[in-house]
Amino acid sequence: MSETSTLGRKVLASLRAANPGLSPALGRIGDYVLDGPERVLSQTVTELAEASGSSEASVIRFCREQGFPSFQGFKLALATELASAQPARAEEAGRHALFRIVDRAVDALRQTEDLLDPAAVEAVADRLRAARRVLVFGVGASAITARYAQYKLARVGLQAVAHDDPHMAAMATAALEEGDVALAVSSSGSTLDVVRAATLAKEAGAFLAAITNRTKSPLTALADVVLLASTPETPLTGGALASKISQLVIVDMLFETIADRDPAARDAIRRTAQSVTDRGY
Repeated sequence: MSETSTLGRKVLASLRAANPGLSPALGRIGDYVLDGPERVLSQTVTELAEASGSSEASVIRFCREQGFPSFQGFKLALATELASAQPARAEEAGRHALFRIVDRAVDALRQTEDLLDPAAVEAVADRLRAARRVLVFGVGASAITARYAQYKLARVGLQAVAHDDPHMAAMATAALEEGDVALAVSSSGSTLDVVRAATLAKEAGAFLAAITNRTKSPLTALADVVLLASTPETPLTGGALASKISQLVIVDMLFETIADRDPAARDAIRRTAQSVTDRGY
């Protein structure tokens, strides 16, 4: 059954009917989902496995027994069902509903400030400064952050390359060596293509840093250093501004740290700015 064909299903009703007949391991997952379906939407497969006292393999098997080929497909159907059950909210406290986008972005930045370890930012910045090669990769909306990182690192004189094509990312990371840095970007930390490239980078001996919105995921399990952004996404909010802006500010933190610590980087900022001054009217 394709993930598209499962979107109209009543996930919770089907699960309530099937849950008593599941094995103990799958039953624990079912109980956890039924007890709080909203929290599952922003969890990774790793987090759900840990929270329900099961394993990642059990979570995948649970989803397949419910008729979904993947955990992401299960979450998408669940998110669709929960969204359809909630009436649209009217304007709040006299403010236009559109300004909630601003509120969420501001909240994401404040939460990122609380979550992020400055020592982790400094550690990654130092690795980037010393790297022989820098490779940045992300797919979908996370590719925006990867491209932005390439741009900002170029401003401080670092020749980073960003890949948003999964095959190119896999080939490039497989060719890394010790002394190189791989910077992986994934909101969920569970994107198969990103995790695959990250695995290849680690196997090649490169230093792996991750920009992600989840504390526990297959990607964070691989990373040498995790740079944690706020506002985890759900299947229906993938690519939302709030999660992206918190990733972008981490890139700016890396940029500022490198510039503060390296006179050559500050000179590169000046020279790269001058290089495009004649390109405008």
